[in-house]
Amino acid sequence: MGKYTFKAYSKIFPELFLNEKVRILSSITTTLTIEHVGSTSIPLLGGKGIIDIAISTYKKNFDIISLELQKLGYTFKPTRSTIDRLFFRADLPDLEETLRRYHIHLTHPESDDWKDFISFRDYLCTHPQEIENYAKIKKEAALEANQNGEKYRKMKEPIFQKIKSLLNTNNSSTVSVYIATSTDDHIAREDETLN
Repeated sequence: MGKYTFKAYSKIFPELFLNEKVRILSSITTTLTIEHVGSTSIPLLGGKGIIDIAISTYKKNFDIISLELQKLGYTFKPTRSTIDRLFFRADLPDLEETLRRYHIHLTHPESDDWKDFISFRDYLCTHPQEIENYAKIKKEAALEANQNGEKYRKMKEPIFQKIKSLLNTNNSSTVSVYIATSTDDHIAREDETLN
């Protein structure tokens, strides 16, 4: 099976994230915020099945956190990093698959990357029709891209731009917060509004 595939959403995704968050926090004592982002953070979306984790901290902490993540088995990928976001990857043992890929995006709270990760996830979690639209695009991209990563990303770009535009247009002081938790038989959902 290739890298650019579409797999159904699994109810174990929130638990996998939480387990990895605990593992990271047990090794890193620096002040940081850890969020589940990407397709596996959005119930019922589906995608490649990669657990994407965004970590926000002060830029001055990047070097020490980078070393700690590497001690945890993550590989730093400089070619996939930017000045505001360091990218790491690991393949870890998994209950559903032999190995599951994890991505870490180490960034800072003022970065556009951090804001985009969180706002995109929160928007989708509160707009079920957009989840269906995005799932359809991801399925088509997985089929049509024929394992070409650039083509796969290019096919998904319009929905990112559409949602980013909607978020910029509707920017207000009200923020919707979405929390997904896993139980044995379902995903529990809690929505709160912060003013």
